[in-house]
Amino acid sequence: MDHSTDNAFGPSEDFAVEIAAIQPRLYGFILKRLADREQTLEVLQHTNLVLCRKAADFRAGSSFAAWAFTVAKFQVMAWRKTEGNRRLVFSDEVLALLDRTTEAEANSVDCRIPLLDGCLKRLREADRDLIQRRYRDGESIHRLAQGMTKSVDAIGMRLHRIRRQLAECVQSRMTQEAIEA
Repeated sequence: MDHSTDNAFGPSEDFAVEIAAIQPRLYGFILKRLADREQTLEVLQHTNLVLCRKAADFRAGSSFAAWAFTVAKFQVMAWRKTEGNRRLVFSDEVLALLDRTTEAEANSVDCRIPLLDGCLKRLREADRDLIQRRYRDGESIHRLAQGMTKSVDAIGMRLHRIRRQLAECVQSRMTQEAIEA
């Protein structure tokens, strides 16, 4: 393997940190295109394998996120070509509507993450805990409802209100930053 000075990853820990950090964003990127969690996990696993195999191809100074999204996009296309014939998948027209450039996708997500973090910190502690248990820890709504002795519908509605509050907060902060810029 060629380890030229243009390669951004010397020690393997640097690459591991980058690939671990981008997992949630890659998952969302792929899920948006396949709309099935099981298929998304399968394509994400293939994407990670390709990223690991091609780590030496990544060049310092370029966007790791854009590179990873490009690999993911090609893995989605490959999956659609081989598996898509056996399963219900989006048409090319629908994918074209969903698809933005990988650089735009990376940039739009990158700018919203710190805003979302700030908005999460503004939530009441109980709401922040609920969001983290559901989305960071992956706890099911049914299990959350049991643990909180609430109905599944009540937890679902509470999560919906919190998500709406977070979306409004992020949008407001984006608008504020645009005005200040």
